Amino acid sequence: MKLSRQLLLIFFLVMGLVSWFIMDLVLGEAKPLVRQSAEETLVDAANLLAEIIASDARDQRLTITPDLRAALQRYAERAPAATIWGLDKNRTDTHVYVTDARGVVRFDSQGLNEGEDFSRWNDVLLTLQGKYGARTTRSDPDDPTSSVLYVAAPVRHEGTLIGVVTLGKPGASIQPFVAQAEARLIRYGWMALAVCLLLGVGLAWWISRRVGRLRAYALAVAEGGRPAPPRFRVRDEIHDLARAVTAMRRGLEERSRLENHTAMLTHEMKSPLAAIRGAGEILAEEVADPALHRLTDNVVHESQRLSDLLDRMLALARLEKLESLPPRRDQGLAPLLDEWRRSRQVLLDEKTLTVALEGEVVLRVDPDTARLALFNLLDNGLRFADPVSTLVVAGWRHGDTGGVTVTNHGPRIPDYALDRVSERFYSLPAPGHEKSSGLGLAMVREVAELHGGWLRVENLDDGVRVTLCLG
Repeated sequence: MKLSRQLLLIFFLVMGLVSWFIMDLVLGEAKPLVRQSAEETLVDAANLLAEIIASDARDQRLTITPDLRAALQRYAERAPAATIWGLDKNRTDTHVYVTDARGVVRFDSQGLNEGEDFSRWNDVLLTLQGKYGARTTRSDPDDPTSSVLYVAAPVRHEGTLIGVVTLGKPGASIQPFVAQAEARLIRYGWMALAVCLLLGVGLAWWISRRVGRLRAYALAVAEGGRPAPPRFRVRDEIHDLARAVTAMRRGLEERSRLENHTAMLTHEMKSPLAAIRGAGEILAEEVADPALHRLTDNVVHESQRLSDLLDRMLALARLEKLESLPPRRDQGLAPLLDEWRRSRQVLLDEKTLTVALEGEVVLRVDPDTARLALFNLLDNGLRFADPVSTLVVAGWRHGDTGGVTVTNHGPRIPDYALDRVSERFYSLPAPGHEKSSGLGLAMVREVAELHGGWLRVENLDDGVRVTLCLG
């Protein structure tokens, strides 16, 4: 799936969840908010009516005068002909009843409950107790739309509670306003969601377009082309990534150029060196003068040394080109050590060196690169070992981690050189030997890194110990 589609899908999912949550929350609050507003209005109206009724009281007794009764009756029959937020209101829906201090109904605008005892209803009961009285009651217990909100206010004369006036508002009269509010919220919600989705589409297109330019540039570089780096006006992560890809491309081009030149140089030098060595060996057989014989031996020796250096450079170049190792296999340490001992037997005899194997283990490695690393470690130990000493090779394994430790008895490495001996072309002089190429430990470190391991060189009291971890 393309990045733009992934961004759009994620954006749609997030916006959908957020929209659903917000709309559910807002719509859930719409009806309570309208009811709260209606209740607040009823409270004001009930208290106003209570003061009007109290003005006709005599001797701290509730009195419903004929004028008041007639006025309340005319109120119940009025047709307001009002338009409220687009909704027509053509009749009054408020139910008014007045009870005395005992809770007996003295007036009912509907003319149904006069003389009945309402003292058990919360609106009257709580008001007579000096509290805020209100209740919601269904006219039809089985019909939730028949609920009526009743709000009461106390009627006082000279500080004495003489009655209660209650205003009732049917829920059906409030429902149109609730429905209108919900419809508006849904409409505005869809409009906001549409705007957000359009912005999301634009943002996804903008990001995917910039990533697409960077992708095309990276693919062109991977195919060996030399495209111009993309330019981005906004300095963000994509801009930084484009610069990093450009820097990586230039670094890889420089490295590839160096590797190609090295490979070409080593290839071109192989044949001349072989010819020089062959000519030197022929001359050595024909020359009788000792002075000239030393020169021919030197020619053969140096040509061989250059050939070995080229082989090491090619081997190191091949290691550096590896991105990952072939499948690992179990490899015993003893067979590799025996192979190295046979190939270096002459040198071992010259120094009267013995090789001891401790802790034979089976390592999970790539055999070819592990062989190259072990041989270079042992060659390095042999080169610096004192005559008539022992070269100790120890295999070790701790869980999934394993490796080899090579210890020789000889000169210690100067402290300033301990951190540099594994650098390419860095070499220390060995007693009785010419300076080496400085590539041996560099190859060992490269093999360790390919295996996900490490290389550690440390001095001992009478020699040097090199530990190779192969992951």
